[in-house]
Amino acid sequence: MRVRIFANIILFFFLVLIFGLSYTQVLKHASYKKLSENNRVRVVSLASPRGKIYDRSGNLLVSNRISFDVEVIYQEINDVEKVINLLGDILAMDKELLSKKIGRSRKMPFAPVKIVEDIKKETAIQIEEVRLDLPGVIITTRPLRNYIYKNIFSHAIGYLGKISETELRKFKTYGYHVQDFVGKDGIERRFNDYLRGVDGGLQIEVDNKGQQVKLLAVKEPRAGRDLYLSIDKELQEFCHSLLAPRQGAILAMEPSTGAILALVSQPDFDPNVFVSPDNFKKIRNLLDDSRAFPMLNRAISGTYQPGSVFKAVVAAAALDSGRFDDKKTFSCKGSFPLGKRAFHCWKERGHGTVDITGAIKESCNVFFYQLGVFLGADEISRYAFKLGLGRMTGIDLPGEVSGLVPTPRWKKSKFKTSWFKGETANYAIGQGHLLVTPMQILRFIGAIANKNKLLTPFIVERIEDVKLRHPEPRDIKLKDEALETIKEALRMVVNARRGTGLYARSKEVIISGKTGTAQNPEEKPHAWFAGFAPFENPRICVVVFIEHGGKGGLEPAQFAKKIVEKAKELELL
Repeated sequence: MRVRIFANIILFFFLVLIFGLSYTQVLKHASYKKLSENNRVRVVSLASPRGKIYDRSGNLLVSNRISFDVEVIYQEINDVEKVINLLGDILAMDKELLSKKIGRSRKMPFAPVKIVEDIKKETAIQIEEVRLDLPGVIITTRPLRNYIYKNIFSHAIGYLGKISETELRKFKTYGYHVQDFVGKDGIERRFNDYLRGVDGGLQIEVDNKGQQVKLLAVKEPRAGRDLYLSIDKELQEFCHSLLAPRQGAILAMEPSTGAILALVSQPDFDPNVFVSPDNFKKIRNLLDDSRAFPMLNRAISGTYQPGSVFKAVVAAAALDSGRFDDKKTFSCKGSFPLGKRAFHCWKERGHGTVDITGAIKESCNVFFYQLGVFLGADEISRYAFKLGLGRMTGIDLPGEVSGLVPTPRWKKSKFKTSWFKGETANYAIGQGHLLVTPMQILRFIGAIANKNKLLTPFIVERIEDVKLRHPEPRDIKLKDEALETIKEALRMVVNARRGTGLYARSKEVIISGKTGTAQNPEEKPHAWFAGFAPFENPRICVVVFIEHGGKGGLEPAQFAKKIVEKAKELELL
């Protein structure tokens, strides 16, 4: 009886064993095979290099460099403490912090998890030399952005940053991953899909120690497309050196095409700071700087009153509408009484009797107070819109704003009050609610220079193996005689006696333009100069804007002269 019971027990255990083996080897075969393959086969991602960025002459502005990263596969680590101590000594890294980073990799024990980024090449070699003592630790490489000229092109080119959760949710279906870097501003952001390549990968068979046994498969990464900008490197460097350390913007453009030759905004930043995670404090300081705003592209995102530069718009409204001509005059005695106020000219004794050409040349405020009231605010606004103000220019950069061209209807809607004649007088000299960007002024002065063509400015000239089309210019249809009068007046601003732009006069080329001094009740006025050259056949338009720079006829005019002469030296004229 006992033998029988014992035999039944043995039989029962044999049946359990057979069932277990059958369950493991047959029913769960696919699952365990997959786990086995995961242990045996390692997939290593190969990041694709982003496309390079060149200037108009083929000078390399942005390239890629190799980053060495430390990754761990937690399941392959035999002795965590040993790895932390040895790796911490090589990396000169706080071991408690290293322990936390390695500990986080337990959530994905079979996958490589990055714990340290962008180490030195020498350090990577040290780790490779002791690989047998560091099972589960691997060195990987990936391309990182290298901004060769640092700050000089920062607002045009932009920078890269790690993809945010919002961006990842939006673009995950397009192949983006948690650790990916994407364009955050400038050309890097606007043309991210062209610059970004396609990642590749390796399938590697490893032994029980995590050592490579055999390469099973390779998918080569595909580099992103190269971009060629319209910007001239040497002119950009020259403009950058002129403006530093002031706050403001300098722009230069071909008036025949809209190609941007230089775009400088200061203060600026070094885009390389955003590449390395070790620069967290520097990044935070840049983003939190509420005084200088180095991340603000003043060329397209900063809005300011244009001051007397706007007088050319008012002149266009008067002459093109046929309500005024170049023979009519107003008298300037130094002030203009309107209601209970007196609106003053910058010249206390006044300019006497002046026509529209003389008023532009000497920037007579009293003339334009009277002309503005004569035309009315709605007519001024109509021509401001016609000349591209109050609307985005359409430049191929993110972050552009439209500024503000005010109208009586706008004021009624926003402030629930009526528009007064005193506001029209102020409006006519580029003050009050009116706000523009330097890029809008560049586009407007370009339309004067090239006789009626309102261009869409652009920075990207061409993309590797992509047919890029730039928007056609819009004909603003100002009368020829109106344009010729304004152009002649702008020539006199710089080249005639008593012109406010005297400091822009050059012996090498005839420069035409308009100065602007936008009053600021709290600090020094903003200073403007907008012009073009040569007079007969304009090849370059220039805008110089200096925040709190004083008078536009001083530094901005001087800078404009130097920029035009530099462009001539570079054979851009």
